[in-house]
Amino acid sequence: MFTGTRKLLLVGLFTIAIIVLVNLAWWLFYQKSAELLDQQLARRLAAIASVTTSSVNTPAVENLAAGGLQAYSDVLNQLEEVRNADSLAEVFILDERYRYLVTTAQQADSVYLLGDLHSHLLDSLLFSLHSGALVTEPHQTGQVVLRSAFAPLVDADGLAVAVLGVEASVDYYDVLEDLRTNLYYSTGLSVLIGLVFGLLFVLYQRRVNLAERQLFASETQSFLGRMVAVVSHELKNPLMIIRGSAERIRRKHESDEASYILEEVDRLNDIVGGYLNFARSGQSLVESEQRQTVELAGLVANTREHLYQRYPEHKIRWIGELQPASVTIKGYPRSLRQVLLNLLINGVDACLAGEKPVAVGITIETGRSDVILTVHDEGVGLNSAQMKTVFTPFFTTKTSGSGLGLYVSRKLVEEMGGSMDLVSQPGKGTQITIRLRRDDGT
Repeated sequence: MFTGTRKLLLVGLFTIAIIVLVNLAWWLFYQKSAELLDQQLARRLAAIASVTTSSVNTPAVENLAAGGLQAYSDVLNQLEEVRNADSLAEVFILDERYRYLVTTAQQADSVYLLGDLHSHLLDSLLFSLHSGALVTEPHQTGQVVLRSAFAPLVDADGLAVAVLGVEASVDYYDVLEDLRTNLYYSTGLSVLIGLVFGLLFVLYQRRVNLAERQLFASETQSFLGRMVAVVSHELKNPLMIIRGSAERIRRKHESDEASYILEEVDRLNDIVGGYLNFARSGQSLVESEQRQTVELAGLVANTREHLYQRYPEHKIRWIGELQPASVTIKGYPRSLRQVLLNLLINGVDACLAGEKPVAVGITIETGRSDVILTVHDEGVGLNSAQMKTVFTPFFTTKTSGSGLGLYVSRKLVEEMGGSMDLVSQPGKGTQITIRLRRDDGT
């Protein structure tokens, strides 16, 4: 199954291929049409020149060279008939010096103006015993494009005494120019349509990807609900036994450790209940907790103390200020403590996994309306692929753990009206920024 990025790439390549193939077919058709028209005109002019030379009387041509008026009149009438019948621009006869013996042009010089241009063809007909007709390439004269064909006029001995020429206007050049202009427009339009199609597909694919992510989240939540229901059921009884035992120990010995156990068991019981409610019906994770004023300095100090107790064998170096400034927010202290503790534990584990000194910290920055908590570590960091799925359920880089820590932490922060962002680089550590609303006294 193709991913969204691969689908976009394949559709893009397919669209480009279609545009290229269609435009290539159009331009090949244009080129083939131009070649066919050129070939047809060349064959037509060659045939006219050959047929006309066979009908022209050789003695009459010889009389033309001698200045015979009757011969001039007879040959001119014959050439006029050919010109009119075949819609030619001009029909003429030249001697070996490229001078006109007769021409159908109304006004013409005594010498054929294009003689130098076509001298290689004329000389081959006059002096090389070439018997067939030769056709020139199109040439432009003023605003008109012409094409000429030449054929030799021979005497009784087979020697060329003159050359007959026929010229026709290449009128299909205007049609080809219009066709070429239309092809430019068509090419530009096809590219524009391809871009629009690509943009529409990108927008459509984004909606499909969003729907797929939502469906995945829904399926994940459903699976999470079934899993947590089983786990929480299995945890309830041991928790109650631990709590009962701790209460008996506290009544007998007034032990501070027993009070601490009771406190943590109650917290764990509330967390499990919150997980279960959220997974079952999408209820709030902090539904059972009262929203109140939270003094961050004390919360951070308590979280740091808990981290010392959790990692007594490791020397923790704190990044940033050790005693944050006093600032308050409206939120849920137990949930926020859980978030900070999860992030700090992740940081410590990342440092240990990368065999680096344990260096974690919490920095509090105050703004005009928001409070920013920055939790950072100097651990192994995350690569770009891990960054894309870091907040999805069950994602983890650890060999142990549920993969719900960051997912649940972000949910908790969002339920407190805040936001959480993560920046990380492999080998340089990770920084998580939590933005919360400052307590304005309301």
